[in-house]
This record gives sequence, C-alpha cells and structure tokens, in this order.
Amino acid sequence: MKRWTFYVLLIFLIPACKQIRPLLQNTVRGKYESGFSKKDSLFKVWKASHERAMATPLQVDIPYIASIQIKHADASALVYTVSVKRGEQLIAEIKKPADSSRFILEFFNGDPAASKTLLAELAEKAGSAYWTAQDDDSVRISLQPGVNDSGIFHFKIYKQPSYQFPVAGKNNTAIQSFWGANRDGGARLHEGIDIFAPRGTPIAAVADGRIGFAGDRGLGGKQVWLRENLAGFNVYYAHLDSFIVNSGDAVKRGDTLGFVGNTGNAAGGAPHLHFGIYGNDGAVDPLAFIKELPVPADRAFTIDPQAKLSRSGPLRKGPGTKYPPLMQLNKNEPLKFQARSDNWLHVTVRDSVAGFVPK
Repeated sequence: MKRWTFYVLLIFLIPACKQIRPLLQNTVRGKYESGFSKKDSLFKVWKASHERAMATPLQVDIPYIASIQIKHADASALVYTVSVKRGEQLIAEIKKPADSSRFILEFFNGDPAASKTLLAELAEKAGSAYWTAQDDDSVRISLQPGVNDSGIFHFKIYKQPSYQFPVAGKNNTAIQSFWGANRDGGARLHEGIDIFAPRGTPIAAVADGRIGFAGDRGLGGKQVWLRENLAGFNVYYAHLDSFIVNSGDAVKRGDTLGFVGNTGNAAGGAPHLHFGIYGNDGAVDPLAFIKELPVPADRAFTIDPQAKLSRSGPLRKGPGTKYPPLMQLNKNEPLKFQARSDNWLHVTVRDSVAGFVPK
C-alpha cells in the first residue's frame, strides 16, 4: 500500500516540478543565472550578495536618485525598501553605459520575512520598470549589475498617479474637498474628492475600461460609472451637467465622458466633479490615484570608489541623519563603495554590512 502511495505522489509531483522550473527560469534574473555554473566561485559570491541585501534592505524616501559603480562582486547588490500608497505607480529608471553592460532591476514584496514575491522587473533592453500599488504597502527595489559589469549606472526611483487627472485642464489645486470630510452635519463622511471647474469643462476616462452605468439618479444626479481595466475598480463621476457615453461603452484613457455640472444634491452650488473609487472592500480614498507628482530630473553624481571615512561616525540605514544608526565606524575604515546619492554614499563595511555614510 505504501509503495502505491509513493508512485501516486510521484505522478503529481513530477508535473508540478516541471511547471515550477520554467517559471523561475523565465525571469530576467533566472535566465541570466542559468548561464553560470553552480561551481563558478565569482557567481556564487555575486548571488550571495543579492541574498544578503534582500534579507537586510536599506531605507530611502522617494524620489531617490543615485549613481552606481560596483567594484566588488560581494558588494554588488543594492536593495531599498520604499513606501507606496494605494493607487500610486512606482517607477524605477536606469541609464546604463553605452556598452553591453547587464543590469538587473526588480520589485519585490516589502517584508523580508515573507516569501519572496517578484512584483515587476526591468525587461531586457528596457530603461524603466513600474508597478501599481493595490493597497498601502512597502516594496523592496533590488538593483544589481552583472557579475563582471563595473560601469557607472545612473538611476532614479519615483512615483506617479496610476490614473489620468479626470478634469481637463485642471490639476491638484482644483481639489478643494477631500476624503472623510463631514457631510449632512456629520451624518455621513465624504466618500471621494471634489474637483472644482467651470460648468461644461470636459471630464475624462482616467483609464481604459467599460461604462457600467450612465444616467441620472440619486444624490449624484447625472453620473457615470467606469469599470477600469487596471485593477477592476469602479470609478464614480457625479453631478455632471451632461454625459456623452452609454452603459456598456468601451472607453480609452483620456476619452471624454461628460461635462462638469452641479446636478443631484449639488444643485445650487458651485459646479464641480465628485470623484470616487470603489473596490471590493467599498469606497477608497481616490487622492493618490490622481494626485499629480513631479518627475525628478536626471542627475549624475561624481564617484570616488576609493573614498574613506574622514572621521568616525555611524553607518546609517538610510541616506540622512533621520535614519537609525546600524553601527559605529572608525576614521579611515575601509569602505566598499556601491552608490552615491547627493552627499550620501551607499557602502558595505566589515565584509557584509551595508549602509549609508555622509560623503
């Protein structure tokens, strides 16, 4: 009986193994690593650097801009934890040398203690990677040149809204009533934001999707509901003066859906768009989905891989004095340089401890 049980298990496990192996190899890192022998000592050191950095990520605020030059295989991986809000799109851009230098850039789930989940990666020959947060979350961003690549790489990490701004010609300054504000004398809370604009200003589809409902009903008056294709949220446009779409229509990001007004319970007030978003767990704060954020300019920092500490001081978890110290370092202590951001250097000290020191 035990022998038959063993054979049955094999029947199910062998196909599963065949499915798992290609999944691992189909990532950019998996394909790259498959070209090395497991006995290659330099490759083993390079791989261990990534595993160590993933287990002990450093912290940075966004936007974050830095230049990288790697001289040591055992200090080749940089991993940063960043915070994102639901509806924000996280973007990482890398500029490589003109030669064929390889660079691996990945987004992973933020908790080092949890199972490692690849969220997004830099495709081969691409210059940027991006990922949209479905909840308030943290993300580990992993950056690592190839085993023998030691050119200078410039990169930046920043955030953008995942949706287009919904009112034509307007921006953040037009938002004058926010999520959670009291309504009806405190009887209810505002489940959205209000964007003020002249009557007749076009309103746009914030993403590709399909119109779930377009009509005139209830407190919202003339309204449009858009089921967007990015994450399946239902986007609510209310108090329109008129609309030009019908239930069931497929629309593209930027298509005009209707025009700003003050119908429904906004009658008599200033024309505005009530903008709301609803998911499976009900209404969510829509601000991060549309709040426009500046794109940081490209910067290139001069690099001195031979830098040493000019005085004793702390090795910090992030690039600034607000970040906690990891250990105390001595004057002239050897540093393995990895990257520079403004006046802070990302280094590895004492063989395996990564952190930041002031330039």
